[in-house]
Amino acid sequence: MNWREWQRQQEVLELGQRFVSYVDWGRGPPVVLLHGMPTWSYLWSGLARGLATSHRVLVPDLLGHGFSDRRDRFDRSLSRQAEALEAWMDRLGVVDAAVVGHDVGGGVAQQLAVRFPRRVGRLCLMDSVSYDAWPLPLMAQFGTPWMARRLSPEWMVGLLSWALKSRGFAKKPSAELVEGLLAPYATEVGMVSLSRDAVALNTNQTQVVSPKLGHLAVPVWVMWGAKDRVLPAKYGERLVWDIPGARWVSVPEAGHFLMWDAPHVVAMELFRFLEGEAPVTHAPERPVAEVLWSEGAPV
Repeated sequence: MNWREWQRQQEVLELGQRFVSYVDWGRGPPVVLLHGMPTWSYLWSGLARGLATSHRVLVPDLLGHGFSDRRDRFDRSLSRQAEALEAWMDRLGVVDAAVVGHDVGGGVAQQLAVRFPRRVGRLCLMDSVSYDAWPLPLMAQFGTPWMARRLSPEWMVGLLSWALKSRGFAKKPSAELVEGLLAPYATEVGMVSLSRDAVALNTNQTQVVSPKLGHLAVPVWVMWGAKDRVLPAKYGERLVWDIPGARWVSVPEAGHFLMWDAPHVVAMELFRFLEGEAPVTHAPERPVAEVLWSEGAPV
């Protein structure tokens, strides 16, 4: 499915003065799939249809991303995204759901699980922002005001395309996939909106919830591409050690965008996660403090 076909599947729900674009497929227990930056819900297009054979699959564009509301002058922080998601779930009649968050979407999922625990029945963090591992330098630069004023959409998309191809995947992605992941930002409106999204990237938003993750009373899985060069696996290992009972899934031969590098493995593990089965791999043997210390990173 190309990105235009995916966009045609989207529905729109108004939330006060804002609106959320989303895909709603299938019937059964609900699962919410959250994307990160600089992508949108199309990130999940390769897995959503399969999951929808047994679940209600809800895939929103975060506010300010994709084809959700991209108008200026509203807060796009992780905490406000979590508030918007909670309201969106309420409007759709979703009492609680399994929530899967990738990249920045993982940060939103952490906020949602800590602040609105009744909405999250199960939590899966995939190559997620966490602690002080983010924002990445390139995305932080996009948040400076002069960038949006001086760059053209073509130049910005070209730079992001290069970044995704060179660091985001363990296997060479198709040109169609990369184009699709960046499509909403290839216009002046999209470029400015992405710049505003980047302004909202704030390490404090994950630091403030990290001490509370250990108190979550729901099953938690942490799934990571073993070859992630954007957010190294050591951060996922730290999450596992900080969340009692969390399950660790390392996906070999996969980078940051593991759902595209290893779609069959990720799909299998997501079904295990949704059905409450044990993952194939478990927590790392070494204490995370030792892992981080040996690699020269602060604990």
